[in-house]
Amino acid sequence: MIREIRLFLRLRPLISQFQELTKMKFSVNVAIQILALAAQGINATQDFLPPKGKFWAMVALSAVQGLTAVLAHFANPDGTPAQAPYIGK
Repeated sequence: MIREIRLFLRLRPLISQFQELTKMKFSVNVAIQILALAAQGINATQDFLPPKGKFWAMVALSAVQGLTAVLAHFANPDGTPAQAPYIGK
């Protein structure tokens, strides 16, 4: 039990940083998704990487898009946490 408490105390700064990441504004989400989508298209159509490299680039870009979508899921368009009500303009 003491080991788990020590681990939590060491990870507490990372947890607070993750909470800051969840304050993603809609425009940041859109920009990241568009850039990743363009990179996916370039990866699929151009031969910059060998086949094995193209696969891992696809996996990495998909992970970035997925993580961005998950973080954006927990935020309102103005960047406030999703638990707070949002009333658009």
